[in-house]
Amino acid sequence: MAVFYRAVRYLGQKDIESSVAQGGPPRVLDGFGTFAIVAGSMLGIGIFLAPPLVAERVGSEWLFIALWVFGGIVALGGAVACGELGAMFPRSGGDYVFQREAFGPSLAFANGWLLFSAVFGGSIAAIAVGLSQYQLPVILGMELGQPVLGGITGIQLIAIVLIFLLTLMNSAGVAISGRFQACVTLIPITVLTLGAIYVVFFWSAPEHLAAERTHNPSLSLTGIVAAYLPIYYAFSGWNALIYLGGEVRNPGRTIPRALITGTLAITLLYTLLCVGFTKVLGVAALSQVSEAGSASAEVLGGGSAKYVITCCILIALVACLNGSILGGARVAYAMGRDGVLWRKIGKLDEKRKVPRRALWLQAVWASFLVMSESFTQILDLVSVAMVLCGTITVASLFVLRARRGKEERPYRAWGYPWLPGLYLLVNGAVIVIIVARAFTEENATFYPLLGVLVMTIAYLGHRYVGARRDTEASL
Repeated sequence: MAVFYRAVRYLGQKDIESSVAQGGPPRVLDGFGTFAIVAGSMLGIGIFLAPPLVAERVGSEWLFIALWVFGGIVALGGAVACGELGAMFPRSGGDYVFQREAFGPSLAFANGWLLFSAVFGGSIAAIAVGLSQYQLPVILGMELGQPVLGGITGIQLIAIVLIFLLTLMNSAGVAISGRFQACVTLIPITVLTLGAIYVVFFWSAPEHLAAERTHNPSLSLTGIVAAYLPIYYAFSGWNALIYLGGEVRNPGRTIPRALITGTLAITLLYTLLCVGFTKVLGVAALSQVSEAGSASAEVLGGGSAKYVITCCILIALVACLNGSILGGARVAYAMGRDGVLWRKIGKLDEKRKVPRRALWLQAVWASFLVMSESFTQILDLVSVAMVLCGTITVASLFVLRARRGKEERPYRAWGYPWLPGLYLLVNGAVIVIIVARAFTEENATFYPLLGVLVMTIAYLGHRYVGARRDTEASL
């Protein structure tokens, strides 16, 4: 246990004082803790909800597995790009910092504001409500949807309490939250990996399951793309560490290593799990269930196995939630530090050296979204803008390579320009397809496109204010 806890630790007092003297937080994250932030942010409910959707649309086992492997390769393209960017600019804020360096403050402001207020705020609310609504009732054996405090349901109350407890822990110091992240990431990864290895290599399907295990939907490019979209979202979170770049020890080496190893590890785990799902259920039965983990567990071991899987999902969601709380607050902190949000948000707590005001502002906002039940609409609203933001961040690498190609870099992206280029190509295709759906499908809505409109308005507003300040300064 002592070795495990040393994976994420405080630096010596001299290192802390040096970092704080430069105006930033202490660099205390290292080793397994940084890996856990990446892997824990990726490993969520998506790997259990997405496989049935993919199986329904492809029907072929080999194509089903190939799409998941392809999703991991695309995520790796983003990881290597952000590894170079994070090593170049090891500051808290992630996308906001990189886009500011490559494209200027206006685009960075528009995306940073959207990230903090909608993407992270909505994700925190959605994860907290999701685990309170689906996993906790199974584990506790009781219904939580009834009102318990005025108009507040048990689900909402538990979600808000969880958000505030994790925020309180994060306010105590990034080393503490890093250790916690390591614990809640290690448990589900270990259990799910061992379970998947057993099923893939040692489990044999009983005879009564040897019926037709494939189905044959009419394959088309549109169907394959539709199958890929849930995979794309299941791999989200590979960039979680870039938001804490200012708190990573030896960032030139640690940030790229954690992003790449975390992405590769989750890709391997996802592939093992998907092979296991097809071995236990077959693609045909998999396409008929709503959640792959519980359905497979029931076949393998009945109610007890289902309970274990539910516990793993719950712990994984807590890790994902903690990673979102860590990252979102750092975006607000970076913007406050630059003066594009309330400047006090950009101040660190004098004792704990964490962005305490940003953390609590985020907690209050996410709790409001829980109470208003508007987080699903917000996530729908910014879905296209969220993909666009990641695309712009990876494009920042190409811009900075062209503009500052001769500068020394602690790390250079593997496979540049092909791997990051693949990420841009696929992301561009995803954006085009989502937009095309809004115009062509029956009962489609333009709602997701409004997020891009909001981002555009924020960008133009910041440009206008900046131009006006420059004019006034020249007079």
